[in-house]
Amino acid sequence: MGSSASFNYGCRIWCCTSNLLGLRLLLLLLPLSPFCVGLPTQTKKFTLLRSPLGNSRAKDHFERREFKAYVYFESDKVGKILALIAVLGHCPGIKYRVRVYNNRG
Repeated sequence: MGSSASFNYGCRIWCCTSNLLGLRLLLLLLPLSPFCVGLPTQTKKFTLLRSPLGNSRAKDHFERREFKAYVYFESDKVGKILALIAVLGHCPGIKYRVRVYNNRG
């Protein structure tokens, strides 16, 4: 109980979405000065037949892009980390994975 060591909390977030505007909104809602890196965009292309029978030349081509980002945030107060996680819940259409840890400083 008498130790004067302080804790330093960190939060790592990996975000993934098919809506680039949603990802930009998330990065605007985050606190100032987080460390943010844009990860490579994954593109998935697929083809569907237009007709259920026979005509194999009639095809539709589709493409799906997934935009990703990595955000890293450190704070000495756990309340700021919890507020950051609460902000993530207000961005629809974004999948995210969060890792929170603490270091004794």
